[in-house]
Amino acid sequence: MKLMGMCSMRGWKGVQCRKLFVFATILFAASIVYFYISEKREIVEFTEGPVTDFSMKSTTEIVNDDIQKEGYYAYERAAQETGGERVIRFNKTSNDVIVFVHIQKTAGTTFEKFLVRYQQNLPCKCQAHKKRCNCGRNASNETWLFSRYSTGWVCGLHADFTELVVNSCVQRVLDKQAGHKKKRNYFYTTFLRNPTDRFISEFRHVQRGATWISSKHVCNGRPASVNDLPTCFDPRIGWEGVSLEEFISCPYNLAFNRQTRMLSNLSLVGCYEHLRRPSYEQDKIMMESAKENLRQVSVFCND
Repeated sequence: MKLMGMCSMRGWKGVQCRKLFVFATILFAASIVYFYISEKREIVEFTEGPVTDFSMKSTTEIVNDDIQKEGYYAYERAAQETGGERVIRFNKTSNDVIVFVHIQKTAGTTFEKFLVRYQQNLPCKCQAHKKRCNCGRNASNETWLFSRYSTGWVCGLHADFTELVVNSCVQRVLDKQAGHKKKRNYFYTTFLRNPTDRFISEFRHVQRGATWISSKHVCNGRPASVNDLPTCFDPRIGWEGVSLEEFISCPYNLAFNRQTRMLSNLSLVGCYEHLRRPSYEQDKIMMESAKENLRQVSVFCND
């Protein structure tokens, strides 16, 4: 079978070439999403008093005789336009909460440390030799920040949009901490990175021993099982020292298309079924979902 020029060779070299071709195609598609969304620019301002020019809330659309349209999120926004840029105001004394969606190898750890330790507008109480800080607001002590270094990985290690928002984990956790249900304004924030650079960075991180094996991957209300999401390695041994060829050969490697997947509503594509039976239609649905969710987040940054 002829596969484009030099990839038509047979034998071991032909197999290698075809794998590299598939790898390059995936990275190219991810690059399109990255550059498409990188045009958006927004500014966040922190205020102490009441804010009336911005509101953001997630709701669920009801269509066709009270049948819930799964995975639909309507956001109401009113922001001040300044010089062609959108200014979003965050009120630290009200019910506003910043939720950080931490995608692996996008400088998220550095950003989260900055939020809890170095910025002055919303100080957190941190203690030496302790990773987590108290980011409670005023006398209520309810947190204004939902992230690794404030609340911890309460929704799972590197929880994605599906876990945080679609499965309502953020709302449940904060209601439990408050002792009652409460209406809040959520400011979803994330970091993006050039997909090729991010993929290589993750590969090197895994080579050094990282696995994120404890991630829950909750979708449709339950964690992914081994049958739903097989691992690429023996959990008892890990994947330290993995070669690039082996890394890109595993069809269940979540490093592929990670940014798109973590920002989309996975329930729209049968959770992790797209890894078992990949198709163009599923990839398209996931990509459109990620782009729509990015249009609605308060802030995202990219390199």
